[in-house]
Amino acid sequence: MTGGRSFRPGLPACLAMLALSACNQTDGASERGPANGSATVAKHYEGPKPEGVSRPDEAVTTTFYIPQAAIGDMYEIEAGKIAMVRARAPEVKAFARKMVSDHQKSSERLRRFVADNPVNIAIPQNIDARRRAMLGALNGSGDREFDSVYVGQQAAAHLEAFNLQSSYARRGDYPALKKMAGEMVPVIAAHRREAEALDASFGPAARPVPAGQ
Repeated sequence: MTGGRSFRPGLPACLAMLALSACNQTDGASERGPANGSATVAKHYEGPKPEGVSRPDEAVTTTFYIPQAAIGDMYEIEAGKIAMVRARAPEVKAFARKMVSDHQKSSERLRRFVADNPVNIAIPQNIDARRRAMLGALNGSGDREFDSVYVGQQAAAHLEAFNLQSSYARRGDYPALKKMAGEMVPVIAAHRREAEALDASFGPAARPVPAGQ
């Protein structure tokens, strides 16, 4: 067991489950999120990917949820700040600005909750290794490929965030925090739709391949 969860598959299995999870999403109300788009991310985005909660209905404990939600916000803020400087497409730059603003708000909300409630779980001070790898891939990308790398990461990361928030909202073990996660689900679902639309426009599958390559 890791971080209070009863099942944590290895990276290859997680990536396969991410694609399967995206394919199994159905169109419906906003809390269900968009359907099928993240399968494109799993297929075309070749950089580091999230490997956390792979379905929107997993049993997620508070011990696992709080650090993962906090670190997810940290990654989004840092990636967004990088993209606000380096993104070339105005749409991508605007999305990055929105991610910084929205995830700063959710980060502060979670910090206040932890401070005001006896959950006895600390907010992590540092980002984890896999998100560091994602930021490293983002920083290491060339100017011409930056937008593609960023939107690919965003679609993958918001699939993970959607599954995390949905799972805790449905099956979490701290009622007040379950309510807060439920309020985050439509916000993250909207982010996910925007990220997948940008991935369709600017991701690897949308990029024309120059002659001779």
